[in-house]
Amino acid sequence: MKKMLLTVAAALSLATTAFAATPMTVYATDGNGGEFQGLYTESSWMAIEVPLNTLGGTVPGDLSIAVSGLPAGTYITLDSVSVEGSNALLFVSVTRDSTDGNVNALAQINVNAGGSTLTTVQIPVYGAASGE
Repeated sequence: MKKMLLTVAAALSLATTAFAATPMTVYATDGNGGEFQGLYTESSWMAIEVPLNTLGGTVPGDLSIAVSGLPAGTYITLDSVSVEGSNALLFVSVTRDSTDGNVNALAQINVNAGGSTLTTVQIPVYGAASGE
């Protein structure tokens, strides 16, 4: 009986860890009520909607992001943060070194403060090729 309880406890612990590590899919907004499924390259007017409760209920003063999953030469940088209702709006710029190829990627973004990751979100990033 004791061995079975330990096995169940270990399984629950692993399930909880796996669930916590799964990034939350979020949406982009223009800050004026428009909602988008992803971010567009060459944009500096879009924001990522992140539930405020995932940040501890307030926006920390030292909030930063760390981005992975994008092709080399494609970047998302944090410009500013505001609060709208129960969401933090992380206004970002999306840039790339070259427009010779398409971008169709899923960015994974760690939202950090105080030296730790508060939440991890994911959002598609799109960009059309326009170079020759």
